[in-house]
Amino acid sequence: MDVPASLKSLAPYLRLCKQFESRDPVVAYHCQLYFVQKGIQLASNDNDGKMFLLGIMDKLEQAKANLIAQQNEAVGNDIVASSHIESKALQLFLFADREDRAGNFDVKVIKTFYTASLLFELLTLFDALSEENAYQKRYAQWKATYLEKCRRSGEQPVAGPALHDQEQADNTDQPGSSGVDAQPAYNQPEQPSQPSYNPPAQPSYNPPQQPSYNPPAQPSYNPPAQPSYNPPPQPTPSYNPPAAASKPTVTGATTPGSGELLQLDLTQFINLDYQQIEKVQKLCRFAGSALNYQDYKTTLENLQKAINIIRVGREE
Repeated sequence: MDVPASLKSLAPYLRLCKQFESRDPVVAYHCQLYFVQKGIQLASNDNDGKMFLLGIMDKLEQAKANLIAQQNEAVGNDIVASSHIESKALQLFLFADREDRAGNFDVKVIKTFYTASLLFELLTLFDALSEENAYQKRYAQWKATYLEKCRRSGEQPVAGPALHDQEQADNTDQPGSSGVDAQPAYNQPEQPSQPSYNPPAQPSYNPPQQPSYNPPAQPSYNPPAQPSYNPPPQPTPSYNPPAAASKPTVTGATTPGSGELLQLDLTQFINLDYQQIEKVQKLCRFAGSALNYQDYKTTLENLQKAINIIRVGREE
């Protein structure tokens, strides 16, 4: 049965469902779930669309029953489901990116970029996309469109993200009949990840620097110097300054130009719950992914967020 006109923009998710139906039922189930959730709004005034959605809902219920029968945790546990889908998206994205940077621009690479962008979009079923996922989705969409345009025109593509910024305005162009035709995916992810990078970097570094200097430095000199060694012979005060100075040098040795991460107190941490552990693991994966692009700033920011969760239970 053909997809009604009101739901055409969601057709790529049904094709993606068929693609993963046998090899990954979890991804296939969430493709149908995404189609239904988005389709209800699109088909609100279309009887054909509503009837088509009812048929998809029946298939969705059957797929859910099969996953429950297999005791698959991805049904009913958003953390497990989102981690599973994100892992698949990153796997495809990194494969396509490696091939692209190696100069391989065939149809398989184009479709892999496009599939990865759809999988990143599925993550919106659970929560807003993270900064890293939003960038990867936007880049995968752009790259699929760009490579398809080059394939059709016979132009030699440029490997890697070199043309990403200047081609950003062309994200609404559709690659066409090669299967890269996701209309809902191209206009939504226009929220750049860069503005959100700066705020977490500054507040997370300043608080640990200031308290480590003033409180320990002053009380450690005054009390021991006067009451303990003034009555005895004069040379004894000379021993106090080195003893007291040893404390500031331990805390201060981490600060002069040696980098923020060296200021960490490795004895300060809390007991994390399951969701916090999942969040730390996800941030570490984001850091590793950013490192693949030599985006060191994003790498450090995600690592800093993970460290903050371990230390105080929140990102900043």
